[in-house]
Amino acid sequence: MKKSLLVVIPVFSFLAASPFNCQEIVRDSGIYKSSDRGEVWEQLTVGDEVSLIDLDILSIEIDPNDKDVFYAGTRANGIYKSCCQGDHWYKLDDENGVLSSRANIYDIAIDPKNSDNIYVGTYQDKRGRVFRSQDGGDSWEETYVVSEEKYAVFAMAVDNYDPSVVYMGTAQGGFLKSTDYGKSWEIKRWFDDVISDIVINPKDTRQIFVSTFEEGIYRSDDKGNNWISFEDELKDFSQSKRVENLVIDSQRPSILYSGSEYGLLTTKDSGQTWQEVAIVMPPQSEIVLGLAVDPENTNHLYYGAGSILYKSLDQGINWTVHELNSSRNINKIIINPHESGVIFVGMHE
Repeated sequence: MKKSLLVVIPVFSFLAASPFNCQEIVRDSGIYKSSDRGEVWEQLTVGDEVSLIDLDILSIEIDPNDKDVFYAGTRANGIYKSCCQGDHWYKLDDENGVLSSRANIYDIAIDPKNSDNIYVGTYQDKRGRVFRSQDGGDSWEETYVVSEEKYAVFAMAVDNYDPSVVYMGTAQGGFLKSTDYGKSWEIKRWFDDVISDIVINPKDTRQIFVSTFEEGIYRSDDKGNNWISFEDELKDFSQSKRVENLVIDSQRPSILYSGSEYGLLTTKDSGQTWQEVAIVMPPQSEIVLGLAVDPENTNHLYYGAGSILYKSLDQGINWTVHELNSSRNINKIIINPHESGVIFVGMHE
């Protein structure tokens, strides 16, 4: 799902899609839903003004405090919300007129203790920006804008222990931290690469993992002050440093999975060593874009490559294959934390 070398083009190579192709009509994108752990899928279609199947999905997030409320971020079409478990969606129109209805919404983070607080990393008006809402998405304010054009904000994360702490990662390589609910920001580190994902250890929020598009994965054990690189640990896996996403095992947080151009890797010791997950496709044949671990049973692992969803019930030893009726790519997989049998997949070109 991400970008390119740290030059002026990361937004354009991110997801292999230009943010300015706003008029393209896509009939097989949108969101797919399964209510039986991925065995049977339906394409969601209902949305105000525009059908969901016309949208390229960049992000999906489920309210941690309300099983009925979902958010979906799109390419060039802003952010959508569902208050009925995805059965119907409506577009969020900013009462303040700040968040554009044509923005790329690359990431969505929700305060785990107060769902009215929402943060989005975006690309709007040729720059990456962070917006926050304090009323569940009815109105927004801009709290950060990158210094150069054509660099997006790709990653957002909220500390579940202290939700006043919010993190962002930018295509300029900036890892920034807020301690006042996203109102103001301080730089913690400039990485020499595009930041593709941020993952916080849910049981020890001092520990943070950052993935990049060319330089692999880093870990901080002190909330972003100091960092360890796993470049040497990943060097034996060609293209594994081109990381698209990271997922942490919420019950056993020393276990992480990395989806990349190489395929799928895992660590059992918080990044000190990495092993290949024996997925049922050749290494480097397809980019692993979507990736998810079932929060209720973390032996259950899902990944997407192309339009095919792969499911394992034993941490990646055996796999079943489920093809979605789409010519698009699985870009985002999210499992409902309130009902783990329910899975949503966002499609993108």
